[in-house]
Amino acid sequence: MKIVQVATGLITIPPNGWGAVERIIWEYTTNLQLLDVDVEIKNWNDVVKEPGMLAHVHMANTAIDMCNKDIPYIYSLHDHHAEWYGKDSGVYKDNLAAIKGSVISICHSKHIIDYFDGTDKLFYLPHGVNTDFFKPSIETTTDHSLLMVANNGLAGDCTIDRKGFRWGIEAAQRLNLPITIAGPENNNAFFEGHKDLLDYKKLTLKLTNPTDDETLKLYQDHTLFLAPSFLEYGHPNLSILEAMSCGLPIIGTSNVTLPGMYNLPENTTQAVVTGIQTICNKYGAMRNEQLIKRQDHSWLQVCKILKKFYDAVSIVNQKWTAEDTTNAYLNAYYGF
Repeated sequence: MKIVQVATGLITIPPNGWGAVERIIWEYTTNLQLLDVDVEIKNWNDVVKEPGMLAHVHMANTAIDMCNKDIPYIYSLHDHHAEWYGKDSGVYKDNLAAIKGSVISICHSKHIIDYFDGTDKLFYLPHGVNTDFFKPSIETTTDHSLLMVANNGLAGDCTIDRKGFRWGIEAAQRLNLPITIAGPENNNAFFEGHKDLLDYKKLTLKLTNPTDDETLKLYQDHTLFLAPSFLEYGHPNLSILEAMSCGLPIIGTSNVTLPGMYNLPENTTQAVVTGIQTICNKYGAMRNEQLIKRQDHSWLQVCKILKKFYDAVSIVNQKWTAEDTTNAYLNAYYGF
């Protein structure tokens, strides 16, 4: 079977800086090739129906277009707006239609399976990390510094604190710790709406859409990672996994247990403070756990699971029915 990863057309692949979905497409492609999967990347308009071909799409409108063209596809659901706007929204309905039209679909947070309760085609697949690139620093220090790497805002409003910048900065201020916030330039609009946060003298902003090399250096130059987001469709998300791979214990929100992570019981400044204090009290042990287990979360390990999705589809010979494909997936996935 030939797999076509369908590019979004929004950001180049591979991205050198911001572009989460584009990074996922690139990592899927390069790691699946290591597993001898016949896979390539194509732009949306270049995808045509071919015998033995399966498209893997990452946007609802692309998926619906594939369905209208009778092109079999797997759909990866990344759109957190479907939850933000609710089940009566057009965003939710488009994503549900994309799932229903798919052979099978993938989500990257377990809670989404229950949220899209109008279909039985949705299955969980974790995100991964390039453990060859995101490596820990050789040097260690006991002088703690905090890091947040994120693209804040929600639904076109850059001032909505989806990523928890305020909780992180206020926690740093209470503990008198330096904190760096990095990410794309549009984060500047967040701070335009929250100018009081700029009063903290130990806050450093690096909102210049850092390259991969610059982001790696940020991870290696800090000791603790904060990710107190209140809405994510990746659990864990890419930044959390990159921090983990670099040996930064994490204080944040994830419904999947990760090595060296303190899961916040609630999203408040005090909860972040408590998390930082808890991590600092057992910092060495938590960092060592990350260094031992980081390879378990590599993209190659994720793509070994993804390959089972593709193998399941090949078992039914592209019979495009919910019952056939779901049963074949379950047999293939759990039978290995």
